[in-house]
Amino acid sequence: MRFIITLLVSAMLVVAFGHYLFPVLPSFFYQTIVLLFLGAAGIYYYLVDIKNEKPKYFVQLYLLTLVVKLIAYGVYILFVVMNNPAQAAQNAGVFMATYLIFTTIEIGFLYRKVNE
Repeated sequence: MRFIITLLVSAMLVVAFGHYLFPVLPSFFYQTIVLLFLGAAGIYYYLVDIKNEKPKYFVQLYLLTLVVKLIAYGVYILFVVMNNPAQAAQNAGVFMATYLIFTTIEIGFLYRKVNE
């Protein structure tokens, strides 16, 4: 539950900072935040479940989730850039910043969970 609360607070801070930073929000601003929120939460709980039920497969499945995220997010950002080339830099910047924040939180919580 702490993970979801931390992720939710971070998402709200990203939204607040986005409203402060951009006079006009990038076209895929909210969609990007929702996608990354759901992706981070889903993968975190999936990996915690794997750690509890099949700990010997944890590392392999963690690496697999990295590959799946890379492909899925690559397709998403390609769609975003092709759909609105005028705001490609803003959309990509929001994506990269939010991805970095959410992934850092996910790794921190996973590290603590794996080492308890």
